[in-house]
Amino acid sequence: MGGFFMDTKQILTFKIAAETLNFTRTARQLHFAQSSVTAQIQALERELGHALFERLGKKIKLTESGLQFKDYADQIVQLTREAEAKLTDIPPTLTIGVTESQCTYRLPQLLKKYTRHHPKAELIVKPVNFDAEVCEGIMDGSIDLGWMMGTHHSASLIIEKDLIDEPMVLVAAPETMLGNVSAISANDLNGQTFLLTSKGCSYRVLLEDALAKQQIIAGTIMEFVTVEAIKQCAIAGIGLAFLPEITVRAEIEKGLLAKLNWQAAPESISTYLAWHKGKRLTENIRFFIDSALAMYGKDHVSVHPEK
Repeated sequence: MGGFFMDTKQILTFKIAAETLNFTRTARQLHFAQSSVTAQIQALERELGHALFERLGKKIKLTESGLQFKDYADQIVQLTREAEAKLTDIPPTLTIGVTESQCTYRLPQLLKKYTRHHPKAELIVKPVNFDAEVCEGIMDGSIDLGWMMGTHHSASLIIEKDLIDEPMVLVAAPETMLGNVSAISANDLNGQTFLLTSKGCSYRVLLEDALAKQQIIAGTIMEFVTVEAIKQCAIAGIGLAFLPEITVRAEIEKGLLAKLNWQAAPESISTYLAWHKGKRLTENIRFFIDSALAMYGKDHVSVHPEK
């Protein structure tokens, strides 16, 4: 015997009809045409293979099958309503994959706006070191949105929206040998100690490409996990750091770090939001995307559909 494919609307119609024993009152209560009530009951009877009502002129009564099915219909309707209520209470969720610098210096104001609009939302911010981690999370669904830096990806399943070009700077402690040099040459940088993020980090790749083009060979590479560690070591005079300007702006203004005038240094790095092409953009995710594009985007176009 095949499985049943009962429509919950038909079951609700049956439940009301079983209580009122009157198709006209049932139609009025459900705001249907009486013909629609009759059609739904007949469709349900065909699906079950049993008559649920006896038609006695203008009156109806439940058959034995109808009496038995009524108990199940009551439970189905009750469970459906409980499920709807439960699902309505589930707070919206958003998981963002973002690099440390963007998380610390760009995200707070945006998150402030988002949480004010969605105060009950569940928000997870995943700090990442590499764009590859974000792409992997987007593809496997563990990340809803990626705030990415560097080269755009060619993956056809990922949608990308440009954000600001993040200005980059090469900095050192003012008291170091290069701290007061008016114009830095390739020779000045040969043999220097560079304080870098992990291999594969977008702006480390940007710097390494620039050094290679200028045939500059670092004396020592010191690798760190966090931007804060790099900043503190640069302030201590241990080496040179290549970081987003926003991360060291305060230290430059206070005289703790000096911006080096190296003409060949990359000026900026692209940032953009990314998500899976097949991602269902719930209202809270759309709100975050629109807010990010309004705050930091280029040529902002709303992702909300036309109404």
